[in-house]
Amino acid sequence: MKPILYIILVCSIFCCNSLSAQHFTLRAAGGYGWNVFMKSSDIMGPKVDPYTPEKDALVVMANITHPHKGDSAYKYQPIRDSYARGMNFSFAFGYNINPYIGVEMGLTYVKSANISCTQIYPLVYQPYYGAPFAYTNHAFTAKISTSASTLSLMPSVIVQAAKPGWIVYPYARLGLNLPVFGMLNHEVNIHIDDSAFIEAPTLANLLNKSPYFLGNNTTVKLKTEGTVSLGVTGAIGIAYKPKPFINVFAEINGQYLAVRAKQTHVTEWKADGVDKIEERGKYRTEFVYHDNLTENSNNGSVRPPNDNPETPNYDPNKPKDDIRPIGPFSNLGLNVGVTFFLSKETVGKKKKKE
Repeated sequence: MKPILYIILVCSIFCCNSLSAQHFTLRAAGGYGWNVFMKSSDIMGPKVDPYTPEKDALVVMANITHPHKGDSAYKYQPIRDSYARGMNFSFAFGYNINPYIGVEMGLTYVKSANISCTQIYPLVYQPYYGAPFAYTNHAFTAKISTSASTLSLMPSVIVQAAKPGWIVYPYARLGLNLPVFGMLNHEVNIHIDDSAFIEAPTLANLLNKSPYFLGNNTTVKLKTEGTVSLGVTGAIGIAYKPKPFINVFAEINGQYLAVRAKQTHVTEWKADGVDKIEERGKYRTEFVYHDNLTENSNNGSVRPPNDNPETPNYDPNKPKDDIRPIGPFSNLGLNVGVTFFLSKETVGKKKKKE
């Protein structure tokens, strides 16, 4: 709620100041961004691992083919992309200090393309806590996808090489990227070989319980929120100004931004249509991220073990503390748009011609 109020306050102050000035602008644009030059950035997604099903986390997304016991072939291909690859729309209020320099405050919304991977694992399980893994002759497939939506505040400085009388001229813009809202949406669809339940009917009851919570078909949805982050943005373009009060433009723009995660919630976990959220408990449905973990963090991987190994060394009724993941939101894109120049002079000229 605070970021939204902050946006309204800043925009209101900016608008009031602009309206009292002689020259101000309204700019609207849309386009598409690519992960050009950013292919080394790892994409984070939900962890799927039959050997440690109780250790939920966000990890690097990858295409994985995990062999059955005894096989030697193993494929691991990490997904390197950007959450800012996709459509973007922007709207900005600005003020021209003189014909060559201006400032503006903009809002940009980005809706990313869908990023996905496929993971194939052998179907293994533990008959009881602490038992060795039991291997089957079956496999399960997890199809994981993720996408992002962000809203950013962008204060910028604009330099225009526009001499009086020019109707076509170049310009450049440089500013900050301040995300005020960010959300990652993750989906996981897990399918276990149909024949596994036919050959071993009792397997269904075992996998349907903790720590697996799996059915023949399992659907999972998660949402990850971002926290305070800071990036830079810029653009170079060409503007065409057929009238004093309007121009149209095309530009190449880019941003460098890494968004820090705040928390993740599992919003859906259904095994063959049966909701398992309540059975999983808070520790396995809510994750709060930190820059560092200590032995006092609510995380079974860093806390000392209990005297009784069959009881968890964490509080299952509280969210899990985990190391903060960082998502890549850098891109390079192409935008087109229109700018309106609403000064006394341009509006007056327009009225006279009408």
